[in-house]
This record gives sequence, C-alpha cells and structure tokens, in this order.
Amino acid sequence: MKDIAMMQPFFSKNHSSLYLLLLPFLFLFLIFFAVYPNDLKLQSFFSTCDNHDVSFVDPVIVKPDFRLLISVFTTSSTFERRDLLRLVYSKSMWPTNNVTDYVDIRFVMCNITNEDHITMVALEIMNYGDIIVLNCTENINSGKTYNYFSSLPDMFDHDSPYDYVMKTDDDTYLRLDALVESLRNKPRNDVYYGLEIPCNGTEFNFWIPAPFMTGLGYVLSWDLVEWIAMSEVPVNHTTGPEDMMLGWWLKMGEKGKNRYNNAPVIYDFRGPDQKANCFRHNLTTDTVAVHRLKENSRWTTVLNYFNVTHGIKPSKLHNFS
Repeated sequence: MKDIAMMQPFFSKNHSSLYLLLLPFLFLFLIFFAVYPNDLKLQSFFSTCDNHDVSFVDPVIVKPDFRLLISVFTTSSTFERRDLLRLVYSKSMWPTNNVTDYVDIRFVMCNITNEDHITMVALEIMNYGDIIVLNCTENINSGKTYNYFSSLPDMFDHDSPYDYVMKTDDDTYLRLDALVESLRNKPRNDVYYGLEIPCNGTEFNFWIPAPFMTGLGYVLSWDLVEWIAMSEVPVNHTTGPEDMMLGWWLKMGEKGKNRYNNAPVIYDFRGPDQKANCFRHNLTTDTVAVHRLKENSRWTTVLNYFNVTHGIKPSKLHNFS
C-alpha cells in the first residue's frame, strides 16, 4: 500500500506533463480544420488585387477580358535599353482599374554568340524571365519576324493564350493604357493594327507591294499568328523590310480584313531639323506610341512630356521634389 501511495504522485505528475505536451498539437488540429477550408477563398481574394496579371486558384478559372503580348525586338548587346524599358513598363507606372487586363512584355532576340552576352543575358533570364531567344542569326530584315511569329504557337501549351500579339522595337515608347484602350473594343480575329504606310498619299522612292503597318509597332490578332505559322505564303517571302513583307503576306493570303490605321497617335519622334508629316510630328497628349528614340536625350524628352515620374515620393534619401 505504501508503494502505491508513493506511485500516485508520480502518475499524476506524468499525466500533467503529457497534457502539456499534447496541448500544442490540439491547437494545431483546431486551427487546421477551422481555418484551412477558407484558405482557397483567401487566395482567390488576394489574387484579384493585382491590377494586371490575374491568377485564379482551381477550380475557379476566369479568363482575362483582354490579353496582349508585346514583343520588343532587341539584340543581346542592348542591356541598358532593356533595363530602361523594364522601368518604364513596370506595373506601378500604368495603374488601371480593370483587374482582368493582362499585358505580357517580352524581349525577343536571335541566337547569342558573344560569350559575354551569353552570361549577361542568362542573368537577365534568371532575374526577369522576360526574354525569348530564337533559333536564328541576328537580323532585322532577313527572317527574324517570320521566325518569331511562326514559333509562337509552339511556345505555349494551350490554344489562344493571347487575344493580340504586338511586334515593336526597343526605340519605341508605348503608352500602355492608351494602347490597351485603343484595342479593347476591337474584334479578336483577323485584326491588323498600327500606323499604315503609305499615309495621306505620301510618296516613297521604293516600290510597295501592299499597304502595311510600320514596324515601330503593329498588332496582329492571335488567329493571324497561327496562320503565319501554318501557311506556305510567308515562308517563301521572308527577306525584305520586315513590316512591308508582313503586309504583303496578309495581302497574298487575303488576311487582315479588320485593319485599323491608328495614325496620328502612332508616329515617329520629330527632330529639330525634320519636317512634320503624316508619320512624324511633335509629341501629342493622345499618343499611343512614339518611335525613333535612339538616344537617351529623346527618351528623357518623351518621359518628361508625359510626366512619367510625377509619382515620386519625398524622401530624406534624395533631393527630388
């Protein structure tokens, strides 16, 4: 009896320790079953807070109302220009109230042969994931455009990932809100959009097989991208001014019937000694795209005109006001 009496405190003390050990697991058990069923709802709520790139948790699948791929043609050596464009086109620079606008910006170049460039571009890919390297020798008018459009459908695992695809240059500034709004109510098939050449009867000293949208920035609907990839028409006509050749492809294939000439809000920058015409003039507030920004001085002129940095906040770390 004495032994039993001595053991009772032992058992009582060990039971208390056991309860203390199990208590945290009990709380975890309650938290898991009380909170986890709402986790998907929370994720779905927070995913809609992004103004541009909207993702949804299964099984809720919502297709964005507007999907645009902007393809900036560049070369492996132009690191500084790509960094500038990433800053200019960052999401914070073009807020919108429409949560289902999806704009994807990629930089397009051909095979990289310079060892230094290989390393630097690899760093860009690792950090930004916004570069497409085509299997071609770098060029402007010897098939790069065909190589790009014909390769696009195989780059994606599902049909029609975008409504539109835009080809533009790295010396073009796009005002993304204005661009999106100019396309929003357009058809989603057989669309060819841009600045049409010839414009206003302007004559050129070279033969033009068909009117075309200038290469500073033109848009095709996704069905035309698929047609380029499958048709025998463009594959046999890849050499020549790339924008002119694309217009010719569409003429020969009887495509691009929904054609939109967005002059004068798409245009070339006018230098101090240049005359204004239908494709080159002074900056205007309704601009969608302005081209020929080869020098940083032109970029600063354009960015200041559109007051791009007006949102900078006061700080003790800098003297901007």
